[in-house]
Amino acid sequence: MMTREAILAAETGAQRKDPGGRLRIALAYPNTYAVGMSNLAIHTLYRLFNARPDVVCERVFLPDAPTTLLRTLESGTALADMDVVAFSVAFELDYPNVIRMLRLGSVAPFAAARTGPRVIAGGPAMSYNPEPLADVFDAILVGEGEHSVDALVDALRADTPDALAAVPGVYVPAHGTVPTPRLVVGDLNAVPVATTIYTPHTEFGKMALVEVGRGCPYGCRFCVASHVYAPARWRSFDALLPVIEEGLRHRTRIGLLGASVTDHPDILPLCEAILTRGGEPSPASMRADALTPELLALLARGGVRTVTLAPEAGTEALRRSVGKRISDDALLAAAARARAAGIGALKLYFILGLPDETPDDRAAIPALARRLAHETGLRVSLGCSILVPKPGTPFARIAMPPEAAMRRALDDLRRALRGVTQLTHESPRWAYWQAVLARGGREVTPALATIADGADTPGAWAAAFRAHGLDADAYALRALPPDLPLPWAHIGAGRCLSPPER
Repeated sequence: MMTREAILAAETGAQRKDPGGRLRIALAYPNTYAVGMSNLAIHTLYRLFNARPDVVCERVFLPDAPTTLLRTLESGTALADMDVVAFSVAFELDYPNVIRMLRLGSVAPFAAARTGPRVIAGGPAMSYNPEPLADVFDAILVGEGEHSVDALVDALRADTPDALAAVPGVYVPAHGTVPTPRLVVGDLNAVPVATTIYTPHTEFGKMALVEVGRGCPYGCRFCVASHVYAPARWRSFDALLPVIEEGLRHRTRIGLLGASVTDHPDILPLCEAILTRGGEPSPASMRADALTPELLALLARGGVRTVTLAPEAGTEALRRSVGKRISDDALLAAAARARAAGIGALKLYFILGLPDETPDDRAAIPALARRLAHETGLRVSLGCSILVPKPGTPFARIAMPPEAAMRRALDDLRRALRGVTQLTHESPRWAYWQAVLARGGREVTPALATIADGADTPGAWAAAFRAHGLDADAYALRALPPDLPLPWAHIGAGRCLSPPER
């Protein structure tokens, strides 16, 4: 475990402010430093909070070794001595870590019993179903919060629940399940979202990350980005160029982030601008039909050695049924163009457990991988995830496939791919628990509190649910009837266009 001093010494861009007279905000990510500093929400909120002269914002992460008292990174202030603890929550499996961190900071984890700092939250998971943690937070910002920072700080300074509830997009759980619109930023150009603090001690430590767009225009039925973050929007070339140039002052490789980066209307000029300034463009997501020879030539010039595509399903029919409109021939043509550009590897991503998936659909996955490898000469590797029904998507009510069936499907894939290519995949057991929490309500919170006290293993999670009389299978493995009220029905009840910053 690195010391606080060693972490700070390796960083560029962190701020240190005198807390005197300022609102002290602990910006918290419910996972380790390496994971949290890979999240651009942390970078952006840190910059926006600290841009206010009346705020001092410091970071805090889940410790990766035992600790007696959780303290902020910048000044070592105990969490309980801060005025506000603001969590950015991206993933369901991090929910117990929220409670762990509050306890480690000597902050009461439940809002009704808390007399210390106000504890608020935002982030993707809180924007489609915050109910499993609703009793923990004093307020939750639903949706895209860049333009709400000033209003949120003003409300926190007023220090009344009514002031927080008056901020558009803020849900105050103590007021009940009040319908809360989801904030949508109308003009992405107004606030850059990019790396603010540079450190080698994170997954993307060799890159400067820049968000080029948000949402996805394709509407795949399983995808949160297509539905919760609709509509698809892009930052303009003119808005992105100075952000990219700032990134190039710190790193050579520029990671371009978004749900469908290669669909950006200025993707060619963006890549060309990075290259002419001595950088290397690295798009996070690619679509086969957007990989033109011109774009692939630019990526190859920038050192890209692997093209990443997501067919999601082995057959065209299953792809069409989930909204993924891409043919085998289009995949093959894109792979051939990549090979012609001098790119030598192809990574394919699939989802197992899609509705109406058959053994033939699964058998088509290794067949497609073999065909792509054989006909293009590319080194092909595969990654598989398990379908998790997510709130806000058309699949929110469907049953998740049983874990045993997914394990058998993965075993079959491994056998079919042996000697052909490498397969990586997520854990079916942890995908199950992700689904449980994605569709849970406030009744699961006591189980999360029990989990936070024990081992972070699937067995411990199952024991905690049983101890609180909860049937975890009912959340994940059963279809939710059309007339069953959903715990998250009040969240995202309409959209609220977020205004420009003051």
